[in-house]
Amino acid sequence: MALVCTEVTEWIEEEVSKPVEEWEERQEKRCKDYPWYDPRGWVCWFVTVLVKVVRWVVVIVGKWVTRTVCTIVGVVVEAVVDIAAGLWDMVVGIVTLDWRRILDGFLRIVIGGVLGIIRLARVALLGDTIDYIIEEINKERLRRYVRGLLEAKYSGDTLSQIKEAIRLDHGAFGLRLHGTAYRTKLDSQTPSTREPGVPNLVVLHEQGAINLRALCGFEFPEGYWNRKRYKTLKKETVVGGGGGGEFDNPISADELDTYLSSRGAEGPAFVVLAMRDGVRDSKLSVAREKGRELALMLDFDTEDREVTEAAHIVHTGVPVAQTRFLVDVFGRRDKNVDPDGATADLCHPVAVGVFRYTNTLRGLASNLHESRCGLDGKSASGVTFVDNLPDDIWKYVPIHELGHYFGLCHTDGVDRIMYSPKTNSWWRGWAIPRTLLNLWLQGEPTFTYGEAKATWDYVVAHFAPQCLGARPVVIEARPAAAGTGAADTVA
Repeated sequence: MALVCTEVTEWIEEEVSKPVEEWEERQEKRCKDYPWYDPRGWVCWFVTVLVKVVRWVVVIVGKWVTRTVCTIVGVVVEAVVDIAAGLWDMVVGIVTLDWRRILDGFLRIVIGGVLGIIRLARVALLGDTIDYIIEEINKERLRRYVRGLLEAKYSGDTLSQIKEAIRLDHGAFGLRLHGTAYRTKLDSQTPSTREPGVPNLVVLHEQGAINLRALCGFEFPEGYWNRKRYKTLKKETVVGGGGGGEFDNPISADELDTYLSSRGAEGPAFVVLAMRDGVRDSKLSVAREKGRELALMLDFDTEDREVTEAAHIVHTGVPVAQTRFLVDVFGRRDKNVDPDGATADLCHPVAVGVFRYTNTLRGLASNLHESRCGLDGKSASGVTFVDNLPDDIWKYVPIHELGHYFGLCHTDGVDRIMYSPKTNSWWRGWAIPRTLLNLWLQGEPTFTYGEAKATWDYVVAHFAPQCLGARPVVIEARPAAAGTGAADTVA
């Protein structure tokens, strides 16, 4: 819902935040300036003139009103949805004697209700209004900072094209990047390379390389707080009644046991997805919304990609293994082999939803170049992430990893997106009041102005100018001179 509010305010800015010039007709009374006794001064007339009017104030007021109203509506709707969904989970859990679902529903009701109250109080106590003013100030500061970076590196048509592409002078400022969000999947019918007559999943399960029962959601060896929402789908044709929503046709525990005991000879054909559709879409929505705080306008296609190797199903969380995974499965280019291709890949971010890591990682990033804050460069770029409950905490994982993708490092404070519970403190040293103040102003974890500057330092330093919006220079080939047998190359 917050993303809708953000897009509405950006649409308003895109349309009318630059100077709106209008010509208006006005009538003015004209008289000759003669002494009172001179009859020529007794006659006046009206003249119609055109006046140029430039309006700015209406845009700022309109954006603030739109944002405030949309925020209130969004908070109420989100809280109602969480409470209703939690109640449903509790009812279903009681009927099916599933204590995990009962607890999930209870936690969703509590978290949704508490967050709804806090967010409404934040609006009522003017936290959202003050945050809006700070955002507008920082947005202009960031525009000036980025202008300085670009003018120090580019000039001429290239500079003009980049400024226009990122709307540096007017409109919704930001670098438009189109990426792909992959979701890994398993196929019950894919044959094993070791035993061609037996499905690959059966062989991997028998070897102990994977636990197919856990991957299908029937066992939870990682514990309650590390449960994933994997999704199984039978391949059989199902006639549905339409109506939208996420499609479900899962296998049962008995059907999976039949598949394993018969070594794939019996039971329905099925696929296993690393996460549910709604889970993936929710995480991507947060990534698009929060990316705007860095002046990055991220947009993602979605695609499912089958994985067959055990190391691609259960990840070790080792950076070197991840870069090979990105190169081998998703075609990302290795900068040690193709540096220009690897640089071009930066313009198309890849975020991959995977099944699990062997440790308790929730995500891992491969940034192509080292950053000023100390990140080491990797041989290829991209990020991976897993699903985890509760959503209100772990929905920020993909955008956190994308922060690393753009050169950002971990920081202290639960009010920050780049906070890591593994390596950082919940509070920034003595600044507990400061952290609480930020949560009151912003209502949720955010990126800071300093992180936005660091992001653009990384982008301008390492991204190709064509990625920023410059048009490639094309040199047309000319006919070869007589007797030379050569022609100019096309660049």
